[in-house]
Formats: sequence, structure tokens, C-alpha cells
Amino acid sequence: MSYSTTVGVDLAKNVIQVSVVSGRGKEFVNRSLTRNKFAEFLGKQKPSLVAFESCATAHYWARTAQRHGHEARIVPAKAVAPFRQGHKTDSNDALAVAETARRPNIKEAPIKTVEQQGLQAILRARDRLIQECIAQSNHLRGILLEFGIAIPQGFAALLRTLPEVLEDGDNELPDFYRPTLHRMYHRMLELRQDIDAMTREVGQLVKNHSVCSRFTALEGVGPIGAMSLHATIGSGAAFSKGREASAYVGLTPRQYSSGGKANIVGLSKRVGNRKLRSVLIQGALAYVYRMKEPRSAKDRWLKGLIERAGPRRTYSVPATLICCNPTNLLAELG
Repeated sequence: MSYSTTVGVDLAKNVIQVSVVSGRGKEFVNRSLTRNKFAEFLGKQKPSLVAFESCATAHYWARTAQRHGHEARIVPAKAVAPFRQGHKTDSNDALAVAETARRPNIKEAPIKTVEQQGLQAILRARDRLIQECIAQSNHLRGILLEFGIAIPQGFAALLRTLPEVLEDGDNELPDFYRPTLHRMYHRMLELRQDIDAMTREVGQLVKNHSVCSRFTALEGVGPIGAMSLHATIGSGAAFSKGREASAYVGLTPRQYSSGGKANIVGLSKRVGNRKLRSVLIQGALAYVYRMKEPRSAKDRWLKGLIERAGPRRTYSVPATLICCNPTNLLAELG
């Protein structure tokens, strides 16, 4: 639907800059509003195209704009920068967002639902606990190594060795440090228990979720990968084909072509969803490693790819298509 008015919004925590542009490109209003005033503005504004720069709270305000009858779009910050004129100010940023939204072929970000953001919050909380557990492990290993106590790799070895270190009175560990080490040991146990509990919760949520449970039918996709896929791409309605979804995740190689000559330069580590991409690649590697005899057309294609390109190249990049195949990703969503 074509709207006569475009509203560009530069979001911040407390102050929101709004630029209202007519269909002919003339700016009517450019002013700052508080959060409450901006909510009132969306309710009073006639149905318009409301564009937000991709940043914190963008999905919340985009859903709010949709409830008031507007068409909401979230445009990447990288696409907004070329349209900013003058210094980087809130007013110039809001006008640049409105100008970007009016341009053709601008790839917008899918608007996440409340459910998607909730699932994403669970996964990020779990990742935070894992990072804290790893940091705690590295801290304890480094401290104990200064007292001549070397612990083998792995959480199991650390949790098994720490009680022995505490009970050993012949090592060089100071007695006044032992209560602190005991406290840190119990903190490690609590972190491991919390991680295991959250992993079980994720598995149960995926099992009871209609879309996530269908994702697990893909080769190499487990509960974490299924929930991450749903939290990232949702129902897939924002993508016209599977290749767009793969590019959004970051599974397609970059291209630097000129003069009709295509030059594929490999996957970029700085685009897409790096966490989801790593989960999908790990799942693909596990599937490729355990595949013995081909059982389907996809397995036969994969075996032929290994024979042509070698196992290492097959494991690194093309294997990711097992988990996020451009031709059947959206088909899995029905």
C-alpha cells in the first residue's frame, strides 16, 4: 500500500526524534518527543509509513505503530548512513531514516513478535550463564596454576579435582584462601545446574512449539538451533525465497563481481547472526561427520561434494546448507 506520508524515527532511551515527510519529499515536522508523547503521536497520526532505524526498542515501537494502523519498517543502520546530510544529529538521522524508507530495494529487517523476543531472551540468558561458567573456570585454573596445581581440560576434570585440592593439606594453597576457593567451587556447581535446567527448559519449549518442533526435522538442527531459527526468521513471511533467509542468517558467501565476472569471496564473519550461524555450522559438521552411507538425495549430493571438493571445504562452508537449505527452509515452515 502506498502512503502519502512517511515518518522517520530516530530512537533513543528517553528522547525520540520524529521527521514527517510528504509524498513529494517535503519535510513537515522534525521534533523530539518523549516516550509517552511519541505513543500519543502514533495514535493521532493518520496511517503512514513509519520507519525505524534498526536499534534497541525498534521492534517494540514497530509493533506499537502497527497496532495504530501504520505500516512499520525497520531499516538497517548501514543503509541509513548514506542518506544522512550534514552533521550526525538526531534531526538529520530522523530525516535520513525517512529518506531511506522511501527508496526502492532497501532490505528491511523482519519485525519480531513478542514470542520471538521472549525465546531470544531465554537463549541469551543461557549463553550468558555459559560465558560466566567459562570465565569462572579459567579464573580458577589460572589461580591454582600459580600455586603449582595444574588441572586437565574440561569442566568434569575441574569439578572432580577441586574437592581434592581443598582436602590436600600438602599443597602450597594458603589456608586463608581455601574458604574462598570453596565458595567459588560451589558457584561453579550452581552455574552448571542452572545451565542444565535452562537446557531442559529449551528442549521442552521446542517440543511443545509447532514451528520449532518442525525445525528439528532438518539435519543437524537440535533444540538450540530450532529455537534460534524461529527467534531469528519467525514464520518466514518476510522472505520471498529461502535464499533471502539464508543471506539474512549469514550463510551465503559474499560476492565482489564486476564486468560480468563473478568473484565469490567466502562467508563473512561480521554479517548475519553469528551465534545462529555457529550453531548451524556445528550441527552440519556433526551430521557430515556421522554420515556413513547416503540415505537420501541430499546425502548423495553431499557425498559427491566431498569427493569433488574434499572433506575440509565441504565441512566448512557448503555443509551449512544441510541445516539451512535455501530450497527447503521455508518449506519446513509449511
